Amino acid sequence: MTVISAALFGTDWRPASPGSEELLHECAARGWTVLLIGPEPVAAPALTVVAPGEDPVRAALGLIDGTPEHAVFVAASMRDVLVARRARVPCVAVEGDGGTGTELRAAGAAEVHRDAAALLRVLDDSLLARPRAFGDCRPTAPAAPAGRSG
Repeated sequence: MTVISAALFGTDWRPASPGSEELLHECAARGWTVLLIGPEPVAAPALTVVAPGEDPVRAALGLIDGTPEHAVFVAASMRDVLVARRARVPCVAVEGDGGTGTELRAAGAAEVHRDAAALLRVLDDSLLARPRAFGDCRPTAPAAPAGRSG
């Protein structure tokens, strides 16, 4: 599951960070549940959570019965990183007006990328592509019946 700060997009669905739209579509194409969190609804191809108070990440997870162990938050500011930290959700941050790489790491970001396009280029090696680090949250197929020995 991927929880993304709507600050990467803005309320009118104009990408605020290079590669934002492509990152969102790639996460969705991989079958990841994508939630956008922001102060206002965002017109985007994902579930949008209007940030309630100081705990928007937990509110988003609650909507889909998700757990922090199976989520990664993509932050666009220091405030976003701190919100993810409070919710105990691992965080990947993109630099911008919301802080420098050093500041974002100090606040608790596990990874920091220049922008969404830079994150997209290394997506397969990023925390976003490693949800198994928290355990596989996909349903498992039932085991095949064992053959009879005769």
